[in-house]
Amino acid sequence: MKKPIALILFFGIACSSCMAGGQPDQKHTEKIKQQVIRYLNTGDRVSLETYDQRKLQGAISESRTDSFVLTIEGRSATLNYSEVKKIKSFMSRSKKQMIATIIVTGALFGMTAILLSQDK
Repeated sequence: MKKPIALILFFGIACSSCMAGGQPDQKHTEKIKQQVIRYLNTGDRVSLETYDQRKLQGAISESRTDSFVLTIEGRSATLNYSEVKKIKSFMSRSKKQMIATIIVTGALFGMTAILLSQDK
């Protein structure tokens, strides 16, 4: 009877700390900080999830030592790097337009080249 109780207590204590999610380690926090700096420099909009399950979208407007400012529809929120679980960028509208322009221009040049080669 003592062994099952001891196992239940052991796994209860050990697994509760694993399941809690807790705070991220320093390596994860540094990774988030580097991503924030990159997205701030490129001006990309971001989507992020915090450890308390909040999901936010906006643009990073400022990067500080321990935190950053996320601007959401004219309002700003200051978040610590250690609060952020995941962060990813959205492709900006200007980048999408640039890619579409390159594709259309390439297609036009390709069609022109095909038509000119058939005339000869």
